[in-house]
Amino acid sequence: MRLQISSVADKGVADKERIILKVLVDSDIGDFVLLQAGHNENGVTIAVFHTLWFPYKKVSNGDLVVVYTKSGTNSENTIAGGRTAHFFYWGIPTPIWNTKNRAPVLLYAPEWETKAPQEL
Repeated sequence: MRLQISSVADKGVADKERIILKVLVDSDIGDFVLLQAGHNENGVTIAVFHTLWFPYKKVSNGDLVVVYTKSGTNSENTIAGGRTAHFFYWGIPTPIWNTKNRAPVLLYAPEWETKAPQEL
């Protein structure tokens, strides 16, 4: 995988709850989708509760991608070692990671297809 789920921080704290991803290989974050999916004793389920498809933006090996549950404006900051922390916001008004049986799932999806509803 090109990115790695590092942690979910401050679960249940509305203004601080976030997922931290580590960039392992230079990539475009727009090739990734982050899901909140169901989870049980057998692993991830097919239930999907929240989805974030990242906007296209280059990220580099060693960077961090931080996804806050709350609303905000996407931004970036330089961190130790000249790396960059990229901040994204899900726009959800309440915490979502303090719920049992939910897990983050990161998908690498550089290819996709869509059709307008009237074409179907």
